[in-house]
Amino acid sequence: MKLSKIFILASAVLAFTACSEDDEWNSTNGATVSMGQETMSVKESKGMFNVPITVTGERNAPVQVTVEVVAASENAATEDKHYLVTSKTINIAPEDEVGKIEIIAVDDDEINVAREFTVNIISVKGATINQEKKSTVITLKDNDSAFYEKLGGKWVMTGIDPTDGSPLSWNVNVIAADEDDVDYEKYLYVTGMMGYSWTMAVLTYDYNMDTNKGSLTFEPGQLFAEDVNFGLGGVNDVYLYGFNGRSFTMNSVSGTWSEDFKTVTFAEGEAVAGAITDKQGNLIGYLWFAISDIKMTR
Repeated sequence: MKLSKIFILASAVLAFTACSEDDEWNSTNGATVSMGQETMSVKESKGMFNVPITVTGERNAPVQVTVEVVAASENAATEDKHYLVTSKTINIAPEDEVGKIEIIAVDDDEINVAREFTVNIISVKGATINQEKKSTVITLKDNDSAFYEKLGGKWVMTGIDPTDGSPLSWNVNVIAADEDDVDYEKYLYVTGMMGYSWTMAVLTYDYNMDTNKGSLTFEPGQLFAEDVNFGLGGVNDVYLYGFNGRSFTMNSVSGTWSEDFKTVTFAEGEAVAGAITDKQGNLIGYLWFAISDIKMTR
């Protein structure tokens, strides 16, 4: 009789425990789990960052999500070497719409191509997986070759006026495009030439990882200033061109930066010039300025 009672009590405890486990997770219909973004891009120096997971639909209890990480087929980022995952299983409370997988990017001192890996939702409790949005591809961008951003900031541009040999010096500001801009790592913008903040020279940026060398280039035919009153009747625009001492040319002028990023030296004897144009960009034969032997220092 005593054994029977113990058995019944034990059965009741087990039944209660099983019921409690079933009630631990959401039991409503219609809750769906998705990765919050299809792609993400972070720098190796980012440290900890979050990969969002979204939940839609009404819930009466938390949802549990488990993910896996998969290396890319090319330029793969390796777990526990290039990044660390704090936890691959998270619980999302019923009042929350977003959960977060914490990942730590590992910084190194090597110049390398961007590395990729994928975070996939592999199982959930209390919801269903949106199969079309169950993955986020993450790109770890190299920060050791981020020379593009290092070139930004205040500089002093010096040179020679090729028309009379007089020295020129202007305080300029180099501006890099935002990382999500299509111009990122393609163009840099220099304001302040001629002493005016409203002038802007566009320089193309190039870096060759194989040779570890880079260049900045004034390309001919770039808009430099708009709606300037030179007293020629109305307003005019200014475009940058190459200059041979007598006329405008379509020659580009390139420079390279020093290892400490404190000097950019352009080709000796080569010049760029501000050509005054009409509002359609047509040359009208007037020179605003010219500068050769360009050097930028900070």
